Amino acid sequence: MVSDWTMIVAAVALFVSLFLVWSHQLSASTIARYGATGTFDGVPRSPDGWQVYSTADVLLTLLAAGLVVAAVWGSRSLRLVLVGAVAVALAFVVHAVMTPPTNGATVFDVGTGRYAATGASSGAGEWMAIVALALAAAALLLSLSADSYE
Repeated sequence: MVSDWTMIVAAVALFVSLFLVWSHQLSASTIARYGATGTFDGVPRSPDGWQVYSTADVLLTLLAAGLVVAAVWGSRSLRLVLVGAVAVALAFVVHAVMTPPTNGATVFDVGTGRYAATGASSGAGEWMAIVALALAAAALLLSLSADSYE
């Protein structure tokens, strides 16, 4: 069935997305201005999903595994549960794109009297996860609609 293969592709893409950059934590201008101070030593510039998260990465991996299980052996009830899980995961990743995750490193700039913005931006991993989750949602809904015709 097309929906089952699509779920498997989505699951693989979601898992692979965790190995891509999820956040560019420091902009080039921030590094140019504060890099020599040593303030950001040890802060990964462009961490992958495994480096950024401690729980969400595991949950996304479990979701990817659940999609494979649903594609191969899944019942209608498992697919319904996965629809909810995919919706929550999609909301989480969209939030991560809008508010890129950082390690919380901040710098107080004495010259301006304010905290300096780090210029964090989203990475390719987040966008790939969004595509994978949208694909998973479409495949799950397609499989559920196909069940109603059997």
